[in-house]
Amino acid sequence: MLDELELRITEALQCDPRASWRRIARVLGEHERLIARRGTALLESRRVVVAGIRPEGQSTVVRGICHPGARLTTAEALAMRPDSTFTYVLSGAFDVVAEVFRSPRSPSYSLDASITPGLSRAETLPILRYFRTIRGWRLGALTDAEIRALTSGPADVFPDGSCHGPETDVDRVILDALTVDGRMSHEEMARRAGVSESTVRRRFDLLLEDDRVNIRALVEPGAAGLHTEALLWMRVPPHRIEQVATEIAADRRARYVAAVAGACQVVADITVTDPPALYRFLTESPWARHVGALDVSMVAGARKRGGQLLRMPGATEDQPVALS
Repeated sequence: MLDELELRITEALQCDPRASWRRIARVLGEHERLIARRGTALLESRRVVVAGIRPEGQSTVVRGICHPGARLTTAEALAMRPDSTFTYVLSGAFDVVAEVFRSPRSPSYSLDASITPGLSRAETLPILRYFRTIRGWRLGALTDAEIRALTSGPADVFPDGSCHGPETDVDRVILDALTVDGRMSHEEMARRAGVSESTVRRRFDLLLEDDRVNIRALVEPGAAGLHTEALLWMRVPPHRIEQVATEIAADRRARYVAAVAGACQVVADITVTDPPALYRFLTESPWARHVGALDVSMVAGARKRGGQLLRMPGATEDQPVALS
């Protein structure tokens, strides 16, 4: 579990993943040396990971039913796809879920259940519009004034499904670096690219402006005391989709909200302290009266979040790890 100061530092990084320790210390009213020491420890232990993700093409939520005993095998196969952003093991009607960015150049069969180990049946739900991504999720440890002081750009960034044009060699070095370490300095990226720091700064700003990369601070909800996570699959009348999705996205318990095409119209990822808190969220929220039908899948484990691999509960030491 993160302590109070660690939660505040983590949320500051959620607001601005590349904020300097000096700026965070000033906003939080703490000594810079303390913030630098505690923040560096969070990053070095990978309890918090700052990394970029490269959205390109059509985003699709894939939910599936696995052969008996094959949930972890299927989750591993989906997580190891370079085009997947998150992969969860579920309990309920579905066994696994993943989000995949599909380039128009990708083969149409790439999400076919027949070529994914352990998967018996899969349903694809193309995302029509995002209302919240994990870039906009906040822990709730900062005041509104502190959040405003730390947020220099948009609070959330929604992939638009576009495919970008050609990249320069320098662009590729910057993008590859940021997907590993979203706080890598311009100086270090310039050294790797063999160009001046001013060139890297210019290309970096353009890449962010063109939505070539989204930089996010990633933290496991359980580390913040949010031990219950669920995916909500909602059937909503077309004229209520905007209202329902917007109201859910305005709630800080929502990590992810999107309108999708398929058997349900809205999907949301909700994190709360415990099952009773989830019950209250479902039964007391005003948007619930506009939902025609609701399925709830509890998240039993995450193998990938924000494009970063995680160690599943009970995994061996040789599994790839991004967060612990």
